[in-house]
Amino acid sequence: MVRELQIIKQVKETGIEMARERVLDVKDRLVKFRKDILRFVVNDMPTRLINSGYNYYSMLYQGQLRFGLPVSKELLQSQHETKVRAATKLALTLYHMFYHATGTLISRNAIKFVILDELDKGRLRLTEHVIFLSKGELEYLAQARFQIPKRFIPEIIVEAGRRRILKESIKEHVLPAYFESEVEEREENGRGDYEIVFFRSYTDEGKEIGFRRLVSMEDVTAGDNNPSVTMIPGFANNSNCYNLNNRYSIAKDFADRGNWVYLFDPRGMGVNDGKFDPMYTVDALVDYDLPAVVKTICRRSKGKPTILMGHSMGGLGAENMVINWNLRRVWRDLAPIGNTVMSALDKVLPPIAEATQNLKMIRGVITLGSPKFFEKSSHLLFPTVLWLNHLSRIFKLKDVPFAEFFWALTQLPGLSDVMRHILNTNIGEWNIMICPENHKDDKYFAQRLIYHAMESVPLGMGFQFLKAIYNGEGFKRMDETRLNYSECYSYFPDNIPLFHFYGSCDPLASTDNMKYSKYYPHRVKKTFHIESVEDLKHVDITPDRSQMVDFVIEGANHFDLLYGKVAEEIVHPLLHMITEAIWDDWSYAYCGSTAFSENKADDSENSTDGSGICIDDSETTVADS
Repeated sequence: MVRELQIIKQVKETGIEMARERVLDVKDRLVKFRKDILRFVVNDMPTRLINSGYNYYSMLYQGQLRFGLPVSKELLQSQHETKVRAATKLALTLYHMFYHATGTLISRNAIKFVILDELDKGRLRLTEHVIFLSKGELEYLAQARFQIPKRFIPEIIVEAGRRRILKESIKEHVLPAYFESEVEEREENGRGDYEIVFFRSYTDEGKEIGFRRLVSMEDVTAGDNNPSVTMIPGFANNSNCYNLNNRYSIAKDFADRGNWVYLFDPRGMGVNDGKFDPMYTVDALVDYDLPAVVKTICRRSKGKPTILMGHSMGGLGAENMVINWNLRRVWRDLAPIGNTVMSALDKVLPPIAEATQNLKMIRGVITLGSPKFFEKSSHLLFPTVLWLNHLSRIFKLKDVPFAEFFWALTQLPGLSDVMRHILNTNIGEWNIMICPENHKDDKYFAQRLIYHAMESVPLGMGFQFLKAIYNGEGFKRMDETRLNYSECYSYFPDNIPLFHFYGSCDPLASTDNMKYSKYYPHRVKKTFHIESVEDLKHVDITPDRSQMVDFVIEGANHFDLLYGKVAEEIVHPLLHMITEAIWDDWSYAYCGSTAFSENKADDSENSTDGSGICIDDSETTVADS
């Protein structure tokens, strides 16, 4: 009897538990159904409608099916037109130089024809939209192609140097790294003592590019073996995204741990404001600007490598730059790319010796929310920015006005309160920036980020990204190579460790991007799904040089990988763990680099020639004074 009663009791309890599970299951389904309905109404349906309207509109314009976006004719000009324009400019300069030196007129059209012929044969190289000559190239043109007597060559070379068309003259007239410095003290900011130094470097084509260094003055000293970290901002952001204020500052977090922190800004943004180029693309960033800054950092620190850390586009650019260098190193293995692409690439990539040396400057690469492809129907943002690009064409703007657009939404009276409410909710998974639960104690975070770090982007860069959004085939170069970087991850060097961070709620760089991870050549590959602080105990980062690790951070949106609850509790500890592991036991003694002098000469950053020009290239800080 007792046994029967126990069985009946167990059956009842089991039934009650099953009923409870069914109720919970129904509740979960209802919640999911409600979310799906909201997403369909708020995001999916408007996205489809706007995409359909845009597709229909695009077909009304000649060339849209080919190029994907309606933009100004300047952006659609062919590589041949670019060559012709550059050759025309150089031909006019040579025409006057040859006449003043020899007294003989050589047809300007004949000079242009020769320059174009030399470009086609690969003996001259187009640098963005101009052509620079070496002394040897100028001598060859003058003597071999135009039969100018040798006695006139010295005068021609002097004049070419004065006119800044010689590669050698660019380097000769480039001033050493110029700097201004700011000092923040604990008494003022309540956090610590920091020095921020503003540097100026020059790209290979002679264009100026500025960047900053931020250090904790008492935690670094000239010639130490501490890690160097270069931080690269994302699309439509400047480097202030890494240093918004004392509370939100990944840069200062790293500086507090004794790292040398460098803040990169693309041309026309951040500290490079005023050098805006409407035709600027990511190609120029990875070919010229970022390499110039990395080389300057490495040179000034006497060979110390750096860890590249990029958010969104910054991570994409860092990876593509490294791939560029390694493409030259594995040149013989590039047959699958095709002869046409290889021929065009040969004019773009650095020489093998330079590429090999460049790769030694990179200790590791970390990307945060960096997309490798886009799905335009996945979020309302993508068709919206397609139209922003078109509006830029209509109003003949030089940029895609992201900063102005978001400024109007977040600063104008009336709109600001509405926008703040929207930015702190995520109805229908509409929010592209943050998950509100990560910023419950600061409702103004998103607005603060927009105000301090948001930038409008050059039309060329906007077109490049938006074309990637439109065709969904990956990220391609805009030059004649048309190289698709999304098909080149197998060429990433297997001896440079690589770490990807993806937010589970990030619509801009979804976890679908992990499908490309299988193509990387690294020996060790791992994936960590991090849901809580407890999961960090199971993360094992080794000093292995051949490792590629993907992190999926649960509950993180695009900028939650930088700041907020999840970033502070999970992402930042992982970043520090990675930095320490891949820097490992690096030292000047180990790499055989020239040692620093440890005398008062290390104060050279405060020693100038009276014009603010740094005389010595030692990596120094006010703390050494």
